[in-house]
Amino acid sequence: MSFLFGLLFIVSAMAQVEVKGILIEKGTRKALKDVSIFILPHKVKAVSDEKGNFNFSNVPAGECEVIVNLSGYKKYEKKTKCEALGDLKIYLEKVFYTGFETTVTTKVNKRDDQGQSLTQEEFIKAPGSFGGDPVRAAQNLPGVAANGASAQIIVQGASPEDTSYLINGHRVPIVFHFGGLSSVIVPEAVERVDLLPSGYGPEYSRAIGGIIGLTTKAPKTDRWHGMAYVDLLNTGGLVEGPIDDKSSFLMAGRYSYIGQVLKAVAKNNEDLELTAAPTYYDLTSIYKNKLNEKNEFRTTFVASKDELELVFNKPVGNDPSLRGDFYNRTEFFRFIPQLVTEINSKHRLDNSVAIGRDNILVNITGNYLDVNSFVITQRSELTSQWTPTYKTYVGLDNQWNDSRVGINLPVSTEIGGVRGPFSVGEEKKFTTEANQTLLGAYIRQEIKTSEDSKWTYLPNFRADHFSINQETHLQPRFQLRHQWDSSLLLRGAWGKYVQPPRPQESSAKYGNNDVRSPYAFHTMVGFTKDFKEGSTQGFEVTNNYFYKELKDLVNPDVQKRFVNNGTGTILGGEVQAKYRKDNWSSQVVYTFLKSERHTPGYGTRPSEFDQTHNLNIIGAYNLERWTFSGRLRFVTGNPYTPVMGATFDADNDVYIPTRGSIYSQRFEAFKQLDLRVDRKFIYDTWILTAYLDILNVTNSVNPQSIEYSYDYTQNKKVRGLPILPTIGVKGEF
Repeated sequence: MSFLFGLLFIVSAMAQVEVKGILIEKGTRKALKDVSIFILPHKVKAVSDEKGNFNFSNVPAGECEVIVNLSGYKKYEKKTKCEALGDLKIYLEKVFYTGFETTVTTKVNKRDDQGQSLTQEEFIKAPGSFGGDPVRAAQNLPGVAANGASAQIIVQGASPEDTSYLINGHRVPIVFHFGGLSSVIVPEAVERVDLLPSGYGPEYSRAIGGIIGLTTKAPKTDRWHGMAYVDLLNTGGLVEGPIDDKSSFLMAGRYSYIGQVLKAVAKNNEDLELTAAPTYYDLTSIYKNKLNEKNEFRTTFVASKDELELVFNKPVGNDPSLRGDFYNRTEFFRFIPQLVTEINSKHRLDNSVAIGRDNILVNITGNYLDVNSFVITQRSELTSQWTPTYKTYVGLDNQWNDSRVGINLPVSTEIGGVRGPFSVGEEKKFTTEANQTLLGAYIRQEIKTSEDSKWTYLPNFRADHFSINQETHLQPRFQLRHQWDSSLLLRGAWGKYVQPPRPQESSAKYGNNDVRSPYAFHTMVGFTKDFKEGSTQGFEVTNNYFYKELKDLVNPDVQKRFVNNGTGTILGGEVQAKYRKDNWSSQVVYTFLKSERHTPGYGTRPSEFDQTHNLNIIGAYNLERWTFSGRLRFVTGNPYTPVMGATFDADNDVYIPTRGSIYSQRFEAFKQLDLRVDRKFIYDTWILTAYLDILNVTNSVNPQSIEYSYDYTQNKKVRGLPILPTIGVKGEF
């Protein structure tokens, strides 16, 4: 009998089983490759493949323990009988799911060292970005500020109209929703945001201030992913994944009801007299198809609608006509097909077209501007690497507009933003149709004297033709970079930049069809020094200096309505210092600038958007499932023209304001503290995030403009957003 039991024991010990399984990151379901899995005490090991699969072919039966110990993840231990393992699915839990990386400006677009880019991984975690919004994160960059509650952005003291907004390289009327809360695309659908403030290359034009562009991402192809969130201010979601082995699809959308929230707050708050109340929605879809080895096709559809009105709790100066008399709506859509062809190892051709429609309506007490435009833009670019030391980009950048414009506005002859109740000159009310063609061609060259040269020379050139005033402009541009060593990059740029006059300025009925195109010369120098020396922790500093000379600026005129008698200068410096240590991340961004304009008869004065100091202090601290982040902003208040009094005009039964010196006073400095707390709950196949986001914690008034009573004896300042807390949840799989 003892012999029989001994034999059974030996047979049992010799029995072997097959253990196979898959290794997945808990919550994200991301396959983990090249990870070692051990089974003890047998000391056998398997390594996961590209899809996370692993296999043990000959494991002795009986008690065993599965061990996975990967850096950055919690140790996985499972004790059981080996024959009970079967098909094993291991969910490996990360130590940190909230790791915030200091907003690092990477050279995603290698062409322009003058510009800065934020990838999705960077802006989605950036403090002060209100849920990872790319454009709000871009406001953490040097020289960028929002223009109050509007959808416009101020870049280095330039007028908002002098900055161009792009989606996938094609111009759109806005890239930022009213209220300054979010961009027009759900953040998870954006690959990167680019800021080109000064000295940018020849690929873009028609903007003497700067460029802000969003690039959409390619839909994921590994499996279907999804995200949805809801909070007190808005709700949205995204779904993306493969259709087959060659194509994939993404759909995202969002709706904001912040306007209704602010109206309810204003109704029950005696102190909240006047507030901007925005409401918006957006929709994005992306389709990608790998047609063959050489061709990739992609289509992007973007639609956005914004409405903004002023919420009055009390009429100004007991004038009932001032209640609810401001309304602004901007809506647009773009359908953007794109074909990328890899001709051979040296040449690549990128063709894209954008087809869409814009509608912009501004209504102020019966005065309005209503613009409806059908828009087609086209871009083509041939990239050629001729030799290891010589590369070219040759392209076309064209736009066609077919617009219908309705105007009921006084022709203002005043400079400084103060207008009376009626035009001193003539009133204009009409509807007109206009066609506009903007043609552009460019060449960019990257030249090195040798393959190992640290100098790169970029002699660039662009030509633009504007049908609106039948002008052709030649624009030489030059850039220079020197890689002093692996940690220090020096750069410089100079160039000419032109933009067409606005339609109302060049209109024969409303403006002056002899108005010329404003232009500017940009000069900038700077450097980036990385003190981390290959480490992920430490300091990095970027320092730039810029000078812009503005010519032929358009101003109102008594005789001709509009003339090119304005000039201007913008000069300044900016520094961005970033630091990371263990669980702490921080950065300090500061810009000093002086933006002035000169008009004959009015002298030299500050620009309406002269913001002398722009300071952002940003930081975050991470625990395993918690993130605490914040942003403190301080921006010098914009100048404004004061009203010193008013004269009663008995013939017209109105008061005519008497203004002071143009832009001689400033609004109080913009001060805002934003705080955010995130808490993640990790499940095997999905992640739940709860968050508390508080904008303007100190409830700073931050005035943006002034509303006057009918006789100009009283006024109230239009404030920015009040303290705005929101609690929300976000689920993703």
